[in-house]
Amino acid sequence: MSSYPRPTIKTAHLRRVTPETRFYIDYGWWDEGHLDLRTYLLARLALGAEGSSELPAERVDLVDAKTGEVRQVDAFQYLVQNYFSRHGNDLATQGSVVDAVFSVLLANGNQPMTIREIAERVQRPSELLVKTFGGSQIYHGIRPLFDED
Repeated sequence: MSSYPRPTIKTAHLRRVTPETRFYIDYGWWDEGHLDLRTYLLARLALGAEGSSELPAERVDLVDAKTGEVRQVDAFQYLVQNYFSRHGNDLATQGSVVDAVFSVLLANGNQPMTIREIAERVQRPSELLVKTFGGSQIYHGIRPLFDED
């Protein structure tokens, strides 16, 4: 017998992304990479006119239209969700696949969505989204959400 133990493989790394896999934006990815989401959104997505860099730190009540649940978010998150809800279709069908998916998830309040749902909104094939987001590379913090067994 070998004196070298066999490596253990974590089952989470063996999961395969399918069109039914749900995705969300992991805001922790931005923090871990020392990236500032606010700056990115203000600079790249033309939020300048609707929100300045000196946004109030107040919290805003958001009501989930499906469940009626009320949750508090900061004013910037509220501004971003409203912006993408109004401009989501334009942003989702233009630009790169990554930016389109990012826009759709923001417009949806970062509620997890399946690849099929996202593909319909961005008007791109679900196979392309599976290939793009199913690998080890994480784009803009967009990650799969696997249900625990």
